[in-house]
Amino acid sequence: MGVEHIYRLLKTKKQKEFVFDFSQNADQYEKWEEVEIGKEFESQRKFEVTLEDIVAYTKGVTDDNPLMNDPKYAGKIVEHPLFCVQVAFWCIETGSCSWIRTPGAINPGQKIEIFKPFEVGDMITLKQKAHDKWIKRDKRYLTYGLYYYNQKNELCAIWWLTLILPKSGIQEKHQI
Repeated sequence: MGVEHIYRLLKTKKQKEFVFDFSQNADQYEKWEEVEIGKEFESQRKFEVTLEDIVAYTKGVTDDNPLMNDPKYAGKIVEHPLFCVQVAFWCIETGSCSWIRTPGAINPGQKIEIFKPFEVGDMITLKQKAHDKWIKRDKRYLTYGLYYYNQKNELCAIWWLTLILPKSGIQEKHQI
C-alpha cells in the first residue's frame, strides 16, 4: 500500500492540493536554532472554511457526534475541535513555524483553546509566535502559539504546540 492509496482517499479540493510529503521541502523549514522567541509571523496562505472541509475532516477522524454530522440535529454542522490542526497545516508551508512539518519531530504536548467556532465562509488568518525553546536531556523543545483570526479579526482559537525537533533537520533519528 503506497502513495497511490492516499490519493484515492483525497476528497476535497484542499486535500488534493495539499503537499503531504513533508520531506519534500524540509530543507526550507525553520530550524530550532533559527527560531526567535517573541517574534510574530502571519502565514501568507489563508484558509477559507467550507462545509466540504468540515464534513471531510469529521469523516476522516471517524467521529459520529451528531453535532458534527447531522445538520437536522444540530441546526448546522459544527467543526471537530481538532479541525484547527488541519487549518494550521494548510496555512503553514515554509518559513516561520514550518518546523511543525519536520519529519521525525515528536509531539510531547499540545493544548487548543477555542473562543469562537469557525463558520462556513470564514477566511482564517493564522499568526504564529514562538514562546519558548529549551534543551532538556539533550533534546530540543520548541513551543509556539498559533492564533486563528477570522475575516473580522476576531480571535477564534489558539493552538499551543510543543515539539521536540531533531538536532539536524530530518537526518537525526530520535531514540526514546
